[in-house]
Amino acid sequence: MECVRTEQKQLKWATEKFSKLSHHPFLVTYGIEPKHDEDKTILLLHAIEKHDFDWAEKSERVTTAMLVEAALTAHEHIPLHNNDAVEVKKNQLTVLAGDLYSSLYYYRLAKMADIPLIGLFSESIQTMNAAKADLHALNWKTAEELEQLIMDMESTLIVNLAKFYRQEMILRIAPHFLAMKRIIETIQILEERGDQDQESPIPHSPLLSGQRPHEERYFLKKNLKTVITKQQTRLQEGVENASGSLPALLSDRIMTVLHV
Repeated sequence: MECVRTEQKQLKWATEKFSKLSHHPFLVTYGIEPKHDEDKTILLLHAIEKHDFDWAEKSERVTTAMLVEAALTAHEHIPLHNNDAVEVKKNQLTVLAGDLYSSLYYYRLAKMADIPLIGLFSESIQTMNAAKADLHALNWKTAEELEQLIMDMESTLIVNLAKFYRQEMILRIAPHFLAMKRIIETIQILEERGDQDQESPIPHSPLLSGQRPHEERYFLKKNLKTVITKQQTRLQEGVENASGSLPALLSDRIMTVLHV
């Protein structure tokens, strides 16, 4: 129970710190606030563990990683074409918000003066952006290629941090848990839009971009269902291999995804 309280306390503190760092009154006026994935924050809290870390050192790294995710997420949801003046303005501000979060994490990394960590962040961001670009451009032909791109997009930074700090449990869990979350969300959107006009717009993301022909949506959904079965098996194996060491908060969230 004490471990659960500590985990919840750290999650609350990291979330509040992130909100304080990323808050900007002008952006809020336009309804633009940074998005953060609580599940990713929990994974980060367990990926960034070192015996000689105090809480200040750990929290600096966790909130910096949260800013990276916020920057990438902000840029992810900008459509390439939009003629509505209000939406164009909001999209421009969203791009600026992403740039703000980027400048914040660069500044914080520079303050840490941890050269290996700076390299890790840089390489992770490149991989995640490349995966998003390939997904957007449909640069995949098989379910296996789609699966790898989704895992790269969703979990590269967390996985690389877990490798860096030798957190084997997170290495086994994070790629499959986060991939499953994204796949479930995407399949739900595709199924909700199934009865609508074949060319109807769908929410913008690397997997769902603008107006996709019906054939492309069907091909994507078919492959996603193939991928999710594999990911479910691998995630279940990761949970079993954790043999009771899985943190309570994380365990509850994983079980929710596994039983969708």
